[in-house]
Amino acid sequence: MKAIVLVGGQGSRLRPITYDVPKAMVPLRNRPFMGYMFDFLKAGGLSGAVLSLGYLPDPIQSYFDGQDLEGFSIDYAVEDRPLGTAGGIKNAEGYLDGGPLVVVNGDVLSGANLREAIEAHEASGALATIVLTSVEDPTAYGLVEVDHDMKVRRFLEKPAADEVTTNLVNAGIYVMEPEVLARIPAGREVSIEREIFPRLQAEGLLGAYVSSSYWRDIGTPRSYLAASQDVLSGAVGAGEGFEFLEVDPSTGRAKGVKILPPVSVAAGCVLGRSATIGGRSALGRGCVVGEGAVVEGSILFDGAEVEPGAVVRGSIIGPNARVGQDAIVRGLSVLGAGCVVGEGNVLDQGVRINPGVVLPPRSMSF
Repeated sequence: MKAIVLVGGQGSRLRPITYDVPKAMVPLRNRPFMGYMFDFLKAGGLSGAVLSLGYLPDPIQSYFDGQDLEGFSIDYAVEDRPLGTAGGIKNAEGYLDGGPLVVVNGDVLSGANLREAIEAHEASGALATIVLTSVEDPTAYGLVEVDHDMKVRRFLEKPAADEVTTNLVNAGIYVMEPEVLARIPAGREVSIEREIFPRLQAEGLLGAYVSSSYWRDIGTPRSYLAASQDVLSGAVGAGEGFEFLEVDPSTGRAKGVKILPPVSVAAGCVLGRSATIGGRSALGRGCVVGEGAVVEGSILFDGAEVEPGAVVRGSIIGPNARVGQDAIVRGLSVLGAGCVVGEGNVLDQGVRINPGVVLPPRSMSF
C-alpha cells in the first residue's frame, strides 16, 4: 500500500517563512517535517509515498533524491496549476498500483496508529475512512459527527458554541479504496472535503476512525512552534537514541555559555561568551548567537544570527535573518529569510517581517 501526501499548497498561514521554504521542509529538531511524515507512513506498514507537489517543488525533490529511506519509495506528481485536495490525489493516480491507498495532508504531525486505522477501514465496508481527533475548542474547526456504527453522519463548518454537538475534527488522514479516484474529475480543481466526502457520506460509504493519539497541524506559527517544542521534548517523533540535549560536536562554545535542554544545535553553530540557549529551542546549521544573547523557546533556521545582547523568545527566525545588537524579538514574531532587525528594535505580538526587509535601528517598538 502507498500513500499520497498532499504538499502542493503555498503554506500561506506560515508566511513569511514559506516564501522561501516549502512547508513540508520546515525543520523540527533540525530535521525536515517530511522526514517525520515518512516515519509515520513506514510505521503504518506502507511501502512508499507519492508527493503531490505544486508550490516550490524543487527543494523537496532535491533533498529527498539524495536520501536513503531504507526501501521506502518516493515519487513526485507535480501540478502545473493548483488542483485542490482531490485534484492533487487524482493527479498522483498514475503512480499507484490500483489498490487501497492512504492520503495525508502535508502539514499533519501525528502519533496515530495508522495500521489500526487501515484495519478499521478494511472491516467497515466503506469506500473511504476519515481519521478523526478530538480538540479542546470545537468552534475553531469544521466538525464531523459520527453514528454508532462509525459512519460519518454529517459535517458542521465551524459552528457557534450553542451548535456544537461533537468535538471531533478531520485529522487530515484518510484510507480509501481505488473506486474513490474514479469519482474525482480530472484536470480541474476539486476539494476532497467539500465535494467528494459529502457525496460518499450521503451514500453511507464514508467511515470514521477516532484516534486519541498526538495530533497537530503545523500550518501556523503558533502550532509550528508548539510542534517543534513537542519534538524537542520527545512527546512525538522520538526514535532510538533520543537525547534531550543534541549539540553537534562542531559547535563553537565560548566561556560561560548556558545550554538548557531540551535543545537541538546543528553543525557549525557559534555561541558567544555568556550566551544562553534556553529550553525548547532549535538552532539550524551555521547559526551565530552573540555574547550575552538569549534564545529561548524559538526556532532559528540555517544561518540565522542573533547579535550580542539580543533576545529571541518564543519566535521563529528565518534562514540567514539577523537580529541586531540589543534587539528583542518575542511573542510569536516571525522573521523571513535574510531580513535584518536593526539594533535596539523590539518586536512582539506576532509581528511578521518579510524576507529581505531591513528595519533601521530603533525604528520599531511593540
